[in-house]
This record gives sequence, structure tokens and C-alpha cells, in this order.
Amino acid sequence: MSANQTRRRQGALFVFVFVMALAGLSGGFALGEGGQRGKPAAKDGIVDLNGYSFQKDGTVPLEGEWRFAWGSLRQAADFDRTIRVPGIWSGQPDGLGGRLPSQGYGTYRLELRNLPSESRMLAIRLPNLSTAYALYVDGALVGSKGVPGEAKASTTPYQMPDTVFFQTVGDSATLVLELANFHHRTGGIRSALVLGTPEQIKRLAFGHEAREFVVLGCLLMIGIYHIGLYALRRKELDNLLFAMLCICVALRMSVIGEGLLPRLVPEITWTAAGRLEYSFFVLSALSGYAYFRRTYSKEITRRWTIAASAAAAVLLALTWGLPLLASSSLIVLYQAFVVVLSAASLYLLIVALIRGREGAALSLIGVAGLVGTVLSDIFFYNGWWRAPDMVPFGLLFLVVMNSFLISLRFSRTFAKAEKLSAELRRWNGQLEERIAERTEALHAAEQSRRRLVSNISHDLRTPMTLIQGYLEALRDGVISDPQQREAVIGAMLKKAEGLNELVGDLFDLSMLEARQAQMSYELVPLTAWLERIADNYGMEMVTKGIAFECRADGPGIETVCLELDERRMDRVMSNLIYNAIQATPRGGEIRIEARRGARPFEAEIAVLDNGAGLLPEDLPKLFERFYKNDKAKNYSSGGSGLGLAIAREIVETHGGRIEARIRPEGGSAFMITLPIVKRMKEEDTQ
Repeated sequence: MSANQTRRRQGALFVFVFVMALAGLSGGFALGEGGQRGKPAAKDGIVDLNGYSFQKDGTVPLEGEWRFAWGSLRQAADFDRTIRVPGIWSGQPDGLGGRLPSQGYGTYRLELRNLPSESRMLAIRLPNLSTAYALYVDGALVGSKGVPGEAKASTTPYQMPDTVFFQTVGDSATLVLELANFHHRTGGIRSALVLGTPEQIKRLAFGHEAREFVVLGCLLMIGIYHIGLYALRRKELDNLLFAMLCICVALRMSVIGEGLLPRLVPEITWTAAGRLEYSFFVLSALSGYAYFRRTYSKEITRRWTIAASAAAAVLLALTWGLPLLASSSLIVLYQAFVVVLSAASLYLLIVALIRGREGAALSLIGVAGLVGTVLSDIFFYNGWWRAPDMVPFGLLFLVVMNSFLISLRFSRTFAKAEKLSAELRRWNGQLEERIAERTEALHAAEQSRRRLVSNISHDLRTPMTLIQGYLEALRDGVISDPQQREAVIGAMLKKAEGLNELVGDLFDLSMLEARQAQMSYELVPLTAWLERIADNYGMEMVTKGIAFECRADGPGIETVCLELDERRMDRVMSNLIYNAIQATPRGGEIRIEARRGARPFEAEIAVLDNGAGLLPEDLPKLFERFYKNDKAKNYSSGGSGLGLAIAREIVETHGGRIEARIRPEGGSAFMITLPIVKRMKEEDTQ
């Protein structure tokens, strides 16, 4: 599968899952509102339950128009207006052409008429109300949180969902709700009160609490798990950051909603709980962004993390340094901080997806779902729409995507491990064979080294012995005749020259084998090179009575160029030609033929003779150092046995190859194959 196909599939998966996530959120909103459809609604402070059955139709959300008295408690309330419930105060009409403020107090009233006779014991589920309330049914106090008062000093704030039970007398009841807010930026009723039988309301409350316990437990376990991963491998800081994200969202969830943390720790005041909520809100956004920034560090600079950390420090200082009313009034700063970091996380993941980073698609799907729930949460707390708290579920969705990502990485790691294991087994199976091959090669190399030392010792010892004998004869006066003396000195000089040539050949061979010889390449036309060889050796062939010919055959051969070090390649040709001369009797023939090779962009140069020829057993060893036998000893320059070895190294240094063959008609053939650099253009040959 190509990279483009993979990216298209990842994009399609992203769109599908994101749409499903939006559908889930929409379903959640509908769940929050869908209970309203077909349910009786409050009109002008009255809910008529005529013909309604709690057993068949379920609970009733007490939504709609409640009677309302602003700026008075129940004893002095005249309920001169209506107010929409649920809804926060700020922005609602005050009846005088203006808008109600966020801070203040008032009293709500709702009459329940034609209550079903199937149950006289009823219950009401109260959500978090901002920020202190007292609920009366038919004048009797049935529930309260905090102390509502007419001023900040006489009001004690406290928020906690609650369930109240009351007995009805007759088929009607009147609810009066005193509500005061002087400590928070918003006051009023964000979520609807729910009326039903005690069993129904208990199940409703238990469902809310169980859902929060399950989600809270999952987030805490996932966070602790990633802390354990970080403790085992400190280099993986992203595990610690992801743990902080899960734990911070879980702790914020425990403070709001059902208020699980204040219930477990009653010493936590309303002010402390509010500050904890804002702190965890900031830390969740920071740790989430830092996690993805570290996972895809190449997509966005570190300066963003530094700036985000500084902004988070400022917001935390405001949260704990200012009164809660002042810090909550700056909620737009907190929300802007979260929105900016969410946008930055989406941006770096989109860039990572475009660049083909591993797991970027799954991470983007998870973050998109989480960001959607964060925006829903922001809209809810600003009173712009009604929706349940979905951020923990968005984080669980992100955890699921992260689990898919971990599974993907593990599967790829296992696949690589299996592949490496298979290769290791194959290598182990070949190990004995390779060891045997290398042992044989080492044995052959050792035999070659011994033969080399033996040959060098022999070729050096023989002339040195002769020179030593001549010198001793001269010293002892054995040779006194001047002519004999001159002849002896001449013989010693010839032996010394042979030694110098041998040492020079050994040095050249070692440099060529190590590929450290200095080469001087030039672009040489093949036909011009052959013409020069013909001119150099033609006269000598005539004097020896040997027919000599150099020719280039085949289409396009005249345009072929080679990249040669002419001096060294001339040495190769000299070695082959003189070997052929020594093996060819008078009246014989030596030919040099050039043609295009069997492979493209190769040229073949053949040195052919009809002399004594070679033996089949000579061919594998002919180009080894110091190799000699009865016939092959003539095929070496100066008789040292290094000429063909040097020729092979020079040809291979040119990127070619050389081999020897036995001609069927008699004689030997040495084939040189060299790479063609280019063909000359017609204007270059003119």
C-alpha cells in the first residue's frame, strides 16, 4: 500500500470517527433535552400534570416559566414576573427594561396541579444551584444548601446536587425556592429540577453518581498506570504528562457535578472547591498540550510550551490570589487559554498527519473528540446551551484512541521483532556454512602467504647468492683477468637490476591491491589507443618474424571512448604482448582485436597468439603472484611471476576484468573487458 493510500484511509477513518463522536455529543444534548418532549412544561408558574402518570411516563423536568420575585425572599415576594428555568440570571429581563445582574437574590415559585393520585410521596432532584438555596413545599422546608441571604455577609455559598422527599396533601403542591448568589460570576439555575417518585429519583441520582464513579475510577487508574510506566522508564516523559491529564480531569470532575470530592472530604469549603475546579481546568489543558507537543516535538517549537506554562502560572496565581468572585469573573481568560491550547494541539496533529507521522491520525481523532467536549463544557457554563458535562467522556474517547495507537505501535514492534527473529534464525542456519567458507578462505590465504614468502625468498636468495659468490671471488683474487672481471661486474649489475625490478613490482602490486596507487585517468578513444600500440610494437614484431595486427571491429566501435591511465594500461598490454612473443615461434601470429562487449557500455580487447598455449590446470592460478610452471612461466614479465598479477590489479582498478582462455585452434587468448565512458559525437571524430 502506498503512502498516499495510507493517508487517505487515515483521513477517511478520522472523518468517520469524528462524525460519530459529534453524533454521540448530539445524542447527549438530545438526552438532556429529549426528556422535555411530550412532558408537561411550566407556564406562568404552573405545571399541570392532568392525565400524567409517573409510572408510565417517567419523571418530569420542571422547566418553563416560573414565577419570580427579584430582590426579595419568600416572606416578602410578590412574584411580579416570570423567569425561564433553567437559565442563569445575567441577561434575563428584569421587568423594568433592563437586565438582571449576576449577583443578587430572588425567589422562584412553581405550582404543581393535578398531581397523579398513584403516589403521594414524591421526590425532587436538585442540581448545582448558584450559590445558596432553600426549597419549601407548601411552606415546609424540605432541603437547602448553604444559607441564602439578602447580602454577601449574610449568605453562605455551597453547591451540591441533592434529593429531597415530600408528602403531598391533595392533588396540588407549591414549590418556593429561595436562591442567592454573591460569591460567583453567575447565579441562577443552570439545569432543570426533576420531579418523580422516590424510586425514580433515587435511580436517577444513583445513575449520575455511578456514571461519575466509573469514569472517575477509569481516569484515575489510567493516570496511575502511566505514572507507573514513567517510573519504570524515566525517559518517557510523555507518560507522566498523559497521567497528569487524566488525573487533573478526574479531580476536576470530582469537584463539580455530583461533588464526590467534597462529600469524601467535608472540610473542603465551597471557595476551595471552586479554586480547585479552576486550577484543574488550567492544568488539564496544559498537560494535554504538553503531552502532544512532546509526542510530536518536530511539528511545533518549544517556545509554545514555555509560553503556555507561563500563562498557566499566571492563571493559577489569579485563581488562588483573588477572591473567587473576581477570579470567576475572569473566566474568559481561562476559556481562551484552553481554546488556544486546543487549537495548537489540533494544528500540530494535523501537521503531523500531513507529514506522515506514526499514529497522528488516531491522535487527531481523539483530540478532536476531546476538544468538542471541552467546547460543549464552555458553552454550558456560559449559559449558551444546555448539555451534560462531557469532558470526562471526551477524555475517555481520547484514551481509547491512545490505546489503539499503543496497540498499533506494539503490533508493528512485534512484526519487526518477528522479522528480525526470522532473519536471525536464517543467519544462524547459514553461520556454520559461512564459518566453513571463511575457514577455507583463511586456509587458502595462509597457503598463499606461505607460497608468497617462499617465492620471494627464492627469487631474492638466488641472485643474492650469485652476487655474493662473485664478490668473494673478486675479493680473493680468483678472477684476475680484466676481461673476466668486467664480465663478472656486468653479471652482478644485471642481477641487481633484476632485484630492483622485483622490489618495484612487489611495491606496485601491494599499492594496487590496497587501491592506494596514484592513477591519472584520461578520456581516450579506443581506436586511437590501438593505433598507438600497433606503432609501438610493429617494428619489433617484424624483426622477430611474427605477424602482428591491431584492429577494431563492430558497429559504432570507432566512437567508443575509455577512461584510462595510459601509462599503467600500456604496462598491461606490454606484459601480455611480450608474453605472447615469448610463447610464439618465428612465423607465428599475434593479433589484438577490439569490439563491443556482450553487456551494454562495455568494450572487449583480446590479445591472441598461436604459440605454445596454456594447460587447463593453469587457468585458475594464472593471475596469482609468483605462479609458474613449465608453460606458464613464460607468461610473466622478467620471469618473476608478478606481471599477470599486476595486470589483473590494474584492469580491476579501471573497473574492468581480465581472464585467460585456451584457443581451440591452438595458442592462448587474454581477454580484457573495460567500461565504456561515452561515445564520441561525429563532430568530435572529424
